[in-house]
Amino acid sequence: MKLRTAAVAVAIVLIATAAFAADPILEVIQDREDGIYACGDTATFAVRLLVNDAPVQGTVGYHLSLDGVGQISAGELQVGAEPVTVSGSLDAPGVLRCTAWADVNGTRYYGFGGAAYDPEQIGPSAAEPEDFDEWWAAQKALLAEVPMDAQLEERTPPAGVGALYKVSLANVDGRRVYGWLALPEGDAPAPGLMNFTAAGVSGTGYGTAAGGAANGFVAMHIIHHNFDVETPKEVTDAMKAGELAGYPHQGRESRETYYFRHVFLGCVRAIDLLTSRPEWDGEHLAVTGSSQGGGLSLVLSGLDDRVTALAANVPALCDHTGLQQGRASGWPRLIPSDDPHGVVAQVAPYFDAVNFARRFDGDAWVTVGLIDRTCPATSVYCAYNALQGPKQILVYPRMGHAAPPEYGAARMTWLKQVCGME
Repeated sequence: MKLRTAAVAVAIVLIATAAFAADPILEVIQDREDGIYACGDTATFAVRLLVNDAPVQGTVGYHLSLDGVGQISAGELQVGAEPVTVSGSLDAPGVLRCTAWADVNGTRYYGFGGAAYDPEQIGPSAAEPEDFDEWWAAQKALLAEVPMDAQLEERTPPAGVGALYKVSLANVDGRRVYGWLALPEGDAPAPGLMNFTAAGVSGTGYGTAAGGAANGFVAMHIIHHNFDVETPKEVTDAMKAGELAGYPHQGRESRETYYFRHVFLGCVRAIDLLTSRPEWDGEHLAVTGSSQGGGLSLVLSGLDDRVTALAANVPALCDHTGLQQGRASGWPRLIPSDDPHGVVAQVAPYFDAVNFARRFDGDAWVTVGLIDRTCPATSVYCAYNALQGPKQILVYPRMGHAAPPEYGAARMTWLKQVCGME
């Protein structure tokens, strides 16, 4: 890939010693509001250093990269009342990232800008395994041999919710799946909504499931670890520092031992429960989540044919093999950078959301941030482009690993539409 740079300017060493009422802000803004460019176009980033909302003088350091990978150009310039500019271009689909930094009173502050070049042409970095479907069919068959052993503990539901249960279900390898089930008010059959949690080691409250039920769904929210959703924080903190430290990489040397094998199967088991409920309409089932939860939504859309729609915000688990092509891999950077073609690289494609996404032809709604350094936009687009059905992607050029303010309401409106509720 040829990478071209033009007039460049950005990074930081502020010449000031005064105390500031607010943290300095390093502003990096691309010249197109939507952040989308055609290959060969020039993207220009305007950079300012703001203290108490006013531009100040200083030295800015910068570099341009391929979505955080490699270095296209680097340098430093003086900033002041007017923004300095950094320009660059890509001649192949990808994301051009501008990283700027400033040292202010001994603290380094960063700013980021992103420009996506023909992003809907970004393809997968590796071929899928020939036995992908066969292997996952065998894993689901193992799950089917395990009785669900559904244990539901009824709780007092909040206003607007018909019923609420804490849930425990049997999974493979002697493990269990834990979460919440909430039912809507009334007797009419309702669509299903499965919420997957983001990364971390903690329990969760019933609010997410209850929110889905209050909006008319048979709703579940599950966690991805083998402990009760109401496990005390001091206990889960100890697990985070101990047995679950680095869980996204645990067992990655084998597809049979990798941690996410039982996570994916646990999600299927949760869908088993939801679709067994008499309250479910038997037709509509949406999966949703952010980050790891967004990645799990992509995975389940292709792993379980009962899924009819997915909504994924800044999804993880995408394009694990990106580093083999010199580009950004998605969270959790599964393949070791010092061994990009080793044994883990053979395991990773079985757990790549891209390979599941290409098997889904239902409705899909995805959000992406062009300066997301956790789940880089390159990896998100790779999975989005693999989806086979009606789809839309909401691009936020200045958003990192977050959710846009309007995300919750907009997502629920979309979910109701594709589930036949509006």
